[in-house]
Amino acid sequence: MSEQVKWNFEEFTTYLLLYASNADMEISEAEETLIKRRIPESNYEKIKSEFDIANDYQRIQTILNYKGLYFPTEVQARELMDKVIALFNADGDFSRLEENCMRLLKRLF
Repeated sequence: MSEQVKWNFEEFTTYLLLYASNADMEISEAEETLIKRRIPESNYEKIKSEFDIANDYQRIQTILNYKGLYFPTEVQARELMDKVIALFNADGDFSRLEENCMRLLKRLF
């Protein structure tokens, strides 16, 4: 784990959902609404600002750093993938880019 470990379960899950929702290069209003319901607005803004300044490599490294902490089992990883699928369906368009992101996340988890 790197020194970046500073988020609780819900905050990390929010970061991961931001990553997933950005798969098609835009976070739709429906996706953002679904994500924002997870944590207080101030925490969301903090996580979103960290997400926005990171590049793709840094984002994946962050996900890899936390996955063993919060999603160590296959069952927990599947629950997470279910959340990602719900997010992808939030705007009514499960795009090819989102499908590719899902494949990447399944490999990571």
